[in-house]
Amino acid sequence: MGSTHGDRNESNPAPKATAKDTEPSMSSSPGWKRLRHALYDYYYRAKYFPFAAERRARREELERGFIVLQIDALSYDDLQRALDRGYAPNLRRLIERHGWELRRFPAGLPAATPAAQAAIFFGTREDIPAFRFYEKRERRVIIGSRPADVQHIRDRLPAAGILEGGAGYVNIYDGGAARAVFTLAARQPQPFLQKMGGGRLGLLLLLHPVRTLRMVLASGWEYLREEVVRLWGQVKGQYTYYWWYIPLMHIATNVILRELQTMAVLLDIYTGVPSIYTTYNIYDEFAHHFGPGSRTAYSAIRAFDRRVDEIRRMLRRVPGRPYDLYILSDHGQTASVPYRVKFGETLGDTIVAAASHGVLVMAGTGDYAPEHQDIMDFLVQELEQVSAESSLPTRRAGNRLGRWLRRHYQLFPLVAEVVRQSRETQLVVTYSSSLAHVYWTEPTEPLAFDAIREDADRRALYYFLVAHAGIGCVITRMLDGAHVESLRGRALITPAGELEVLSGADPLQDYARTASERRAVAQLARMRNAGDLILFGKYDPVKDSCICFDDQIGAHGALGGRQGYPFIMAPRGLIPEGFPIDDPLDLHQLFRRYCAAPAAPVQPSQSERPAGT
Repeated sequence: MGSTHGDRNESNPAPKATAKDTEPSMSSSPGWKRLRHALYDYYYRAKYFPFAAERRARREELERGFIVLQIDALSYDDLQRALDRGYAPNLRRLIERHGWELRRFPAGLPAATPAAQAAIFFGTREDIPAFRFYEKRERRVIIGSRPADVQHIRDRLPAAGILEGGAGYVNIYDGGAARAVFTLAARQPQPFLQKMGGGRLGLLLLLHPVRTLRMVLASGWEYLREEVVRLWGQVKGQYTYYWWYIPLMHIATNVILRELQTMAVLLDIYTGVPSIYTTYNIYDEFAHHFGPGSRTAYSAIRAFDRRVDEIRRMLRRVPGRPYDLYILSDHGQTASVPYRVKFGETLGDTIVAAASHGVLVMAGTGDYAPEHQDIMDFLVQELEQVSAESSLPTRRAGNRLGRWLRRHYQLFPLVAEVVRQSRETQLVVTYSSSLAHVYWTEPTEPLAFDAIREDADRRALYYFLVAHAGIGCVITRMLDGAHVESLRGRALITPAGELEVLSGADPLQDYARTASERRAVAQLARMRNAGDLILFGKYDPVKDSCICFDDQIGAHGALGGRQGYPFIMAPRGLIPEGFPIDDPLDLHQLFRRYCAAPAAPVQPSQSERPAGT
C-alpha cells in the first residue's frame, strides 16, 4: 500500500512546538483520551444504532481505506488566495501545522468534470471532448448534465472503477461504487428513489435533527443573500442572464446536497466503507455566475472548509478502519467575459451567418503571416455587420433591444444558448464555457485539416474563425496530432507534446507552454467525436480573463489562465515521493492502490511515457 499516513495517526512533520503546544493539560493525558474515545464510541453507537449490523459486518476489515473530498472547479491559485484571505482556516492549519502537501497539477483537456472524473475513476477520458459535444455518427448532442446523455457516456466506460465496494455522492459517475447517491449515471441504471438515497436518506435526516434544522435555515438565508447580490450585479452589468429557478438550484446544490453528502460521509466512516468519494459543487456554480475570485464564490470555500473539519473530527473520534484523506479539485476557472456581451450575438449566430454567406473572400489562400491582421479584422467586422442585417426580423429586434439595454442600463436579455444546429449550413456548434466544437454534419467521419482546406466554403469559415477577435486559436486534426492556428501563427503538435511552428510565432504561447499542456491539445484533437474545428475562447494574460462562449463570467473547459490548474492536498508522504501528476489520469493510478481487485502498479506520468502508449 505504500504510505500509511492518515488522519487517525498523523505522523507528518510539524512546525516546532510552541509553549502553547507543549503545556500539559488534562485533554492531552492518556487517561483523558481513553475516556473521551469511550464517550464518543457510546455516543455514535446510540446515534447510529439502525446501522449497527452494517458496522459489525465490516468490523474485521482493517485494510486502509481512502476518502476523497472534491471541490469542483477550484483552481490552485484561487485556493491560495482563499487561504491568504482567511476563507479556509482549517485547510491552512493542515498545511502549516500538520505538514500537508499542496500540489498544483494540469487539468488536461477538456477541463471539465465529466472528463476529469472519467479519468480519475476509470483511467480513461477518450470520447469525452467537452461538457457538451456532438456524436456525428449517431447525430446526437451530448450534454454533461442530462442524465440520459451521461448514462450514454457511462455505458462506454469500464465497468470497474476505483470505488469498488465503496460509496460515491454527488458525482458524475458511480466509479464502480456499491452505493452511488445523487449520481447522474451508474454501471446499472438506478431507480429514482435509489439514486436519491431512498429510505437511508430519510433515516439520516431523522438522526441529525440539528443539522436538518440548520439546512432549512441556511436555505432561506442563501436565497435572500443571492437575490441581493445578483440584483446588485445586474445593475452593475456583471451578469448576462437570470432565471427564477437559479437561486433554488443553488440552494439544492450548495446547501441541501452539501449537508446530505456530509452526513452520508460521516455515516460511512462509522460503518467502515472502504472507499468514499464525494464532490462538493458549492464553488463551481457561484464562480460561474459571480466570478471565480468573488466574495460570493469564496464564501463557498469557507463552507467547504468547515465540512472538511467535520469529517476529520469524525476520523479522529471513531475507532475502526484507518483512512487516508485526500482533498482535490478537478479543474479551475478563469474570469471571463461572455461572448454574446462582447460581440452582441451568440457564437452560433456568428458561425451560421458566416457559413450562410460563404465567406468566400478567403477561399484562395491558406497561409498568412500576422501582418495580415488588419485585413482579417476588417473582414470580421464586415461579416458581423452582414450577420446583424440578415437575421430574421424578431432576431434583429431582439439584438437591437439587447444592445440598447446593455448600452444604457448594462443589462442583457434573459436568454441563453449552449448548442446551435443549422440544417441549411449542415453545422452543429456546441459551447462548453471557454471551449467550443464546430461539426459539419456531412460527412459523418471526422474531418482533418487537409479535408477542410480542400473545400472552399469550409476553408473560408476556418480562416474567418482564425481571424475572429473572440477566438484565441482554432485546432484541427493533422497526421496523428493537432494543427493549431491563430493570427499569431500556426503550429503542429505531436502526440508527445512536441511543437513545430510552421509559420509566424507559437499560436499557443498564452495557452500551452508546457509539454503536458501541448500533449493535452493533441489528445483532444485526436478524439473521434471532437469537433472538426475546436475553438478556445480568447485569453488575455494581462487581465487574466478569457472569452466565454456560454453566458458566464467564470469559465473553464479550454486552456488559458487558472482554469487549467487544479490542486490536490494530502498528508506529506501519502503521495509517493517523486510521483508526478501531469494529468487526472495519474490520479487514477494513485487511487487504484487501494483496490482489492488486481491492478497495475503506479505508472510513470504521461510525460514520461513513450509516444503512442
